[in-house]
Amino acid sequence: MKDGVYRKVRVSGRGKGGGVGELYQYLGLVREHFTGEQYIEYIPLRIEKEWAGTVRRCIIKRADFERMFEYVGEGLPYKL
Repeated sequence: MKDGVYRKVRVSGRGKGGGVGELYQYLGLVREHFTGEQYIEYIPLRIEKEWAGTVRRCIIKRADFERMFEYVGEGLPYKL
């Protein structure tokens, strides 16, 4: 996985499928201790009212991340 910013390009099929087109900061690859399953840790690069102004660290299965996100670059794109 490349360090940097990713854009969500696909809907997972759960819920409303929000976030398509939104930007996310990749933090790193993490491993579940008992199963060894790999996950990606990331931060959505936006503010949501229900988050009460907190940074929201998230995880998603690596295979899902690779299927649903595309690499944008090392930083925020000049043009959104």
